Amino acid sequence: METEDTTSREGRSHGFARPLPEYVDWVAAVLVALGGLGLAIGGSALSFVVDRGLIEEGVRSGQVTVVFLERDLTDAEALAVAEAVVDWTGIGLLVTGIGLVAFAVGYVVVRHRAHGRATPDQPPDSSRAYAVAGAVATGVLSFVPLSPLLGGGLAGYLEHYDGGRSVRVGALAGFLAMVPGVSILLFVAVGLFTGMSAVPAAGLEVVVLLAMVLAVLFVAAYGAGLGALGGYIGRRLAGSDG
Repeated sequence: METEDTTSREGRSHGFARPLPEYVDWVAAVLVALGGLGLAIGGSALSFVVDRGLIEEGVRSGQVTVVFLERDLTDAEALAVAEAVVDWTGIGLLVTGIGLVAFAVGYVVVRHRAHGRATPDQPPDSSRAYAVAGAVATGVLSFVPLSPLLGGGLAGYLEHYDGGRSVRVGALAGFLAMVPGVSILLFVAVGLFTGMSAVPAAGLEVVVLLAMVLAVLFVAAYGAGLGALGGYIGRRLAGSDG
């Protein structure tokens, strides 16, 4: 009897599962790749097209000013900081964009193989696919306040057959959506650190680096936290539908 109960519970659990069709994986991958191409093009333009003479002219004319800790930097210091930030931001956009395109290609390959190995009795595990779908939804809806909540909710709704995993999958969706922003912020931090290193003020670059690290941690926690909350809400909504 105990074996039968366990089997029936497993059957109900898999009955609630909603493995994503392969075309959904393709749609998600295409959107990720398009976003990556946009970032790569923007990074290339920033790195190779932006005229450094324009930056210098803007600094000297006062159109571009750099203020740190209520201190106006000199033209030479501001120029060094601005150039370093522009250079490293361009590199960050380019690297992040290429990374997203590579992820999209790898994701399609892995999911295609998973669908190829699947059987009617054992569908492919779609938990990570739910998280990717939620992350893509977060990116598409990024103009909406608290968008990780919506993306995490979508992931949690799809993963509702396992309550604990709904929260984890929602958190993963929110975190994945923040990865491109975190990556770019890290490169901006390197640019600020490099630029501030040219400013003759003891420990100034360290303060900037610590501030950027805190910003990165906040962005990651923001995405994962709201995604987890969305996953919980998504599971509750799915339960009420059932």
